[in-house]
Amino acid sequence: MPERKLYIWLDSDPLVHPPDRAIEDVPGRADLDLLAEAIAAGRLGKLLPPKLAISPHRRPETPAGYRSVDLSKLLRDYQIPYRIRVELTGRPPLGSPDETADNQPSKRRRRGRAADAPDAERA
Repeated sequence: MPERKLYIWLDSDPLVHPPDRAIEDVPGRADLDLLAEAIAAGRLGKLLPPKLAISPHRRPETPAGYRSVDLSKLLRDYQIPYRIRVELTGRPPLGSPDETADNQPSKRRRRGRAADAPDAERA
């Protein structure tokens, strides 16, 4: 009988990318138990994203083929000690001449039907 695996995606879409890690899937044990055990043992690393995806399939074909897991809830439920850090992306370095990031929305940006309507301010 081939070894069963539980595939884990750390920071990518399971429908598009291959899994980042795989752990042994023990029949009769809950997938979340196995995942919590692997996290507590450090087999997935120390820096983890807020959401993980797990699946018994290496290449799930539909969203029903994998399960999304909220990491904070899992760590709380299994009483695994952790601390939260926040990484800001898309921001310019401190002290750079450009104080606004490229990904910041502007107040003049219009979406939906309002984007198609004539602008009274510009008329």
